Amino acid sequence: HEMVELVQRGGAHKIYQTSDFLGQAPLNISVNFRHKIPFGISYDLQKDSTRSVLEILKSYISEQIEKEGYQKNLLNLRVEFQQAGGSSLDIVVIADFKGELAPLYKRLSRAIQRWCVDACTLNNWEIPFPQLTIHK
Repeated sequence: HEMVELVQRGGAHKIYQTSDFLGQAPLNISVNFRHKIPFGISYDLQKDSTRSVLEILKSYISEQIEKEGYQKNLLNLRVEFQQAGGSSLDIVVIADFKGELAPLYKRLSRAIQRWCVDACTLNNWEIPFPQLTIHK
C-alpha cells in the first residue's frame, strides 16, 4: 500500500504517503489510551493540596465520568500532586480508557479540563494565572 487514508471526525479525508504517515510515529489509541491532564490551583490551597483537594477532585471527576456514560470504558483514574509550580500548585489527572472511546479522544480531554474547572468553581478554589510583578 502506497497511501494511507484517514477519515477525520466530521467526514473529511486526509491522505498520506505510507512512508510519510509512518514517519510521524502515529499513536494507536484503538486498544487503550491514557490522558494526562495537568491542572493548577492556587497556593492558597497549599495545606490541602496533597490530600483533600486530590480526593475531592477525583471524586467529582469520577461522578462526571459516570454521569456522562464513560464509566464502563474507564480503566483507571488517578489524581496526583505533580509539582509546586511558579504560579500554581500543579495537579495531574491521569485517566486510562478502553479503545472503544478512541473516537472521543479529544472530547474526553476537553471534558476532563471542564470537570476540573467545575470542581474548582463548586469548591471555591482559585485557578491562578501567571503574573508579572515589577519592582522599582
